[in-house]
Amino acid sequence: MLRRAVVLFCFWIWPVLAVAETYPDYVSTDINDFANLLSNEEVRERVRDQLITLQQNTGIEMTVVTLPSQDDYAPLLTLEDFATRLFNTWGIGDATRNDGIMVLVIPQDRAMRIELGAGYGRDWDYAAQIIVDRKFLPKFRNEDYQGGIEAGVAAVIERIALPFNEGAPALEVPEDTSLPWYSVPIFGGIVLLVASRRVVGDIFTRFRTCPGCGRKGTLRSRRVTVMMATTNMSGRGERTVWCVACDYKSVTTYTISRIRRSSSSSGGFGGGSSGGGGASGRW
Repeated sequence: MLRRAVVLFCFWIWPVLAVAETYPDYVSTDINDFANLLSNEEVRERVRDQLITLQQNTGIEMTVVTLPSQDDYAPLLTLEDFATRLFNTWGIGDATRNDGIMVLVIPQDRAMRIELGAGYGRDWDYAAQIIVDRKFLPKFRNEDYQGGIEAGVAAVIERIALPFNEGAPALEVPEDTSLPWYSVPIFGGIVLLVASRRVVGDIFTRFRTCPGCGRKGTLRSRRVTVMMATTNMSGRGERTVWCVACDYKSVTTYTISRIRRSSSSSGGFGGGSSGGGGASGRW
């Protein structure tokens, strides 16, 4: 019975694992409107002017990206992990300061994210969440994508990019205010496990004998990304195996391959990276 279950599982999991992650090549360092949301040329130029002015005055690279659907690129990733990997694949921001910003809008998925470079730190996530909730989402709910992008970009520049450039502190999170539930990727780890080719080995850990107590079926395993891979360096992860019947525990590390940077014929970003900071929203 167990052998039959294993065979059926393999027939199910391998098609899932065969789905590759792909990322679009950027065509510009300011606006990459693959979903054609900024159809009004005047709005597009106003948004572009904001981004170019920010870069010229502060050196901060900020880009707006729209994609029809995440399913076309990496359907098994969470929105947050997809945004981080896209950000790092392109290398947005200065490689030393890691001060890049990406606004990602995916209309068919009714999802968006402000992804911040690693230099901002998690203190800026709250400011990003307020902008998502108050500037982007209200207009997106009315299908006003152009108005939401224009207003949201202006708010990100005013409340995050410029204060950060001037060395001002991030907004403090009030003690009685918690971030919206969707800003915490509760199911991110589950989805990543399914997407990873290492998942098969982790699942079969359950059928091994525990080195501590000698029982079968009591081992469990979990993988955690300690350092995200970027275009400049490999990442690092930790795999923990433990027994639910005794105190056996084993921790090993593994390497996450560097991300290959997309090519572009219109110049490039500065090689910056993100550690996953920012804020998400759905409408």
